[in-house]
Amino acid sequence: MRGNDQPSKRQLKALKTKKKELSIHGRRRLRAGEVVSLHIDTSFCAQRRKQMKTLNLAMLSSVVAVGAGAAHAQTDWGNVLGDFADTPVNIMVIQDPFIDPLRDISSDFEGVTGASVTVDGFGYDPLHEKQILGCSQRDSQYDVLFIDGIWVGEFVEAGCLDPVEGRLDDTDPELIAWDDYVESFRGQAVWDGQRQCLPVGAYWHMLHYRKDLFEAEGIDPPETFDEVMAAAKFFAESDKYPDVSGYAMNFRRGAAAGQQYFEWIYSAGGKPWESNFPGSEDAYGDQTPTLTSPESVAMLQWFEDMVPYGPKGVEGFAWDERFNSFAQGNVAMINAWSVRTPGLENPDISEVVGKWDVTLFPHAEGAESTPPVGGWIMCLNQYSERKDAAWDFMRWFASPEVHKQWVLKGAPASRHSTFRDAEVIAAQPWLPTLYESAKAAWVELRPRHPMTFEMIDAIGLHVNRAIIDEVSPEEAMADATEEVTEMLQDAGILE
Repeated sequence: MRGNDQPSKRQLKALKTKKKELSIHGRRRLRAGEVVSLHIDTSFCAQRRKQMKTLNLAMLSSVVAVGAGAAHAQTDWGNVLGDFADTPVNIMVIQDPFIDPLRDISSDFEGVTGASVTVDGFGYDPLHEKQILGCSQRDSQYDVLFIDGIWVGEFVEAGCLDPVEGRLDDTDPELIAWDDYVESFRGQAVWDGQRQCLPVGAYWHMLHYRKDLFEAEGIDPPETFDEVMAAAKFFAESDKYPDVSGYAMNFRRGAAAGQQYFEWIYSAGGKPWESNFPGSEDAYGDQTPTLTSPESVAMLQWFEDMVPYGPKGVEGFAWDERFNSFAQGNVAMINAWSVRTPGLENPDISEVVGKWDVTLFPHAEGAESTPPVGGWIMCLNQYSERKDAAWDFMRWFASPEVHKQWVLKGAPASRHSTFRDAEVIAAQPWLPTLYESAKAAWVELRPRHPMTFEMIDAIGLHVNRAIIDEVSPEEAMADATEEVTEMLQDAGILE
């Protein structure tokens, strides 16, 4: 390792060679695992819109039924967990806003078991590189790995994870309450027909907008792409708001722009490959890219047309820049992962406290809103030498009662019971809209096979080339198709 604790180019090259060999030799046919979606086909669009309008009322009714959310009995953890005095439990996790609540609540586990919990956070790309390199070296330093749900296929195929399936079979089902996890996210913890990890940190996208500005101008929250562009144009060009631009997106070359492509393509009425569409029974059955479809090209053109209404330098924006531009009051709208939402009410980092609201992810005319789903699943390192202590931490942390307390500290909700909990809703009043989004999401939003990271990065390169007007959207998607097709063929995923 180098001084900055990052893998060298030679190490990464060797690792990629190993991953390619794993992909080409002895690969089983890819399966999505558990696939659950509430997406309704176009013949039921009217019914779905009616259901979505009444969902908030239904949620309030369910809150009355659940009361304060005490749907799960309090657990006597002293009789459930082991004695791990002075045993380290090392956790590797993304440096996202939930990391401080994770560190805070871990002290409760230490108090019950005597274990010593360490939580180390890393940026997105460095986390992936460090975890996959550690796996290739059979590194036992970290016991619990928080991985992006879309990495699960890669990590399973590389032998990095000890599946939790067998351990769940030996655990009181009420302790984990698997069915209480929201369907569109819990499926991300499943691969190769097994529950590999625990789906603890769910994110969904919502459209965040400046409620104060929209109300002052009599503009309704946008529902369609056209309405988003019209509102963005108005605020970007209005003399009344010289310091406010219209909309900030993730346009940075690579993973940021690549993930944005997948976040928007379904709501644009398209699909990234032939068999992957909301409700598909076999999302990985035919992975022939459909990046050059009319819907895909039109969406990329729309991205390019939105650039003039964004903040200066938006072509290089990723997650932090997008959120910060909104939090500092410099932009009227963003789409953002829900893990960021609580920060907008934190006066230490936000200039828009009390001035914003959320609505469903927008959609193209004639299409349906399919909100992006993502987040972090908690996994047991195959090479951990402290698996008993690590599993005790995992099942404790994943339990409904601890999950609720974590969410109350500002972390993202992943469970039906938490979304319906009156105390949690009072603390996070945007949860009804987020729950609506969660139920409308599609579990296979982004690829989850072993070539995920490379595929998203490649598409993001070509999306950005169109954004900066280096090539046309048609050329960008043609080039992306060629590169992705070759990549999947080399990996044995496409013939």
